[in-house]
Amino acid sequence: MPNTPLILQVPTGVKDWLPGEARRKRELENSLADLFQRWGYQEVVTPTFEYYETLTADGGGEAGRKLHKFIDPQGRILALRPDMTTPIARLVATRLRERPAPLRLFYAANVFRFEATQAGRQREFYQAGVELLGAAGPWADAEVIALAVEALRTAGLSDFQVGIGQVEITRYLLEQLELPEEAALEIKEALSRKDLVGLEVILEESGVSSADRQRVTTLCSLHGDRQALGQARQLVRDERLRTALDNLAEVWEALEAYGVTDRVFFDLGILRDFDYYTGIVFEGYATGIGFPVCGGGRYDRLLSRFNYSCPATGFALGLERVLLANRDGGQRVEEVAADYLVTGGDHALVCQKAAELRQEGWVVEVDVARRSLAEARSYVAERGIANLLVVGENKG
Repeated sequence: MPNTPLILQVPTGVKDWLPGEARRKRELENSLADLFQRWGYQEVVTPTFEYYETLTADGGGEAGRKLHKFIDPQGRILALRPDMTTPIARLVATRLRERPAPLRLFYAANVFRFEATQAGRQREFYQAGVELLGAAGPWADAEVIALAVEALRTAGLSDFQVGIGQVEITRYLLEQLELPEEAALEIKEALSRKDLVGLEVILEESGVSSADRQRVTTLCSLHGDRQALGQARQLVRDERLRTALDNLAEVWEALEAYGVTDRVFFDLGILRDFDYYTGIVFEGYATGIGFPVCGGGRYDRLLSRFNYSCPATGFALGLERVLLANRDGGQRVEEVAADYLVTGGDHALVCQKAAELRQEGWVVEVDVARRSLAEARSYVAERGIANLLVVGENKG
């Protein structure tokens, strides 16, 4: 078979959205925008690409290695945004810092990461989410988590759970092990994949003692309700870890006020894939999907990279992942058919009647192909159009 010319293909990790798919995505974006606005959040839009230094302001880390980079005519390195949190942090620090806190902002945008592609994971993908800036403490974290729960409900998911953790727990454990950077990165990747078997192997190959291996894997595998926190307290003596566990308990109490704890559980092994997180982190999971459909957390130090000290927390929901979770058996997404096809010999009358029907709220196609009556009947049957309306002269 001859090779398909590149001009007829799209690059690996990106996709075309066909009419039915694009409609579902737009409807989901509109529903989420309406939800976020009702919670007091305002929309912002940032550039698709920024200076490389801006997008690696958190120090780069693993995310920096996944950037799509290019060079402008002046020789400056630019990159496509890998998420929306860093661009919004830059926006707030440079354009909105004089506004009274807290700022509640939301977005719906495409982002780009260079990584292996699979179901639910592309190199260009779409997110909708919020950022709550200028508010510290458990009540701010609880608002964002509760809003994430409502966003998943709004997106049509009925069977989902949100796991919450504290990044200081995993960060402290890794610091105490004093591993080489490459081994630490492998451990982070294993935690992100929830691969506890792989985590044990990496720890053993890195020369970590049996006692330390057990401590790390036990803590990172703890999940559940308040009882899980009690078990964690029995395993830790360090004040930094106890403070992190206290923070989780405070957030849980705030979530009880929101009435969403039936959707939330503790997961001490959560480790998000950006280095800017500083406290609470969380991920949402839907039945039948083997990866998170949303995620977020607290990032109190990110804005200081832009010379503006400001606490912040937020989350992003993956639109493709939600749509995948909502699709029954991978069935094809059907397009929405028009309510009317209007045809006739007098094109002015056809256009006038079509305009009247649209004013009444109907979806109307005009027969621009000037088909015969038999051809028009065949067309509406093929497209699933409910009504054929002949105006003026019958063309036969």
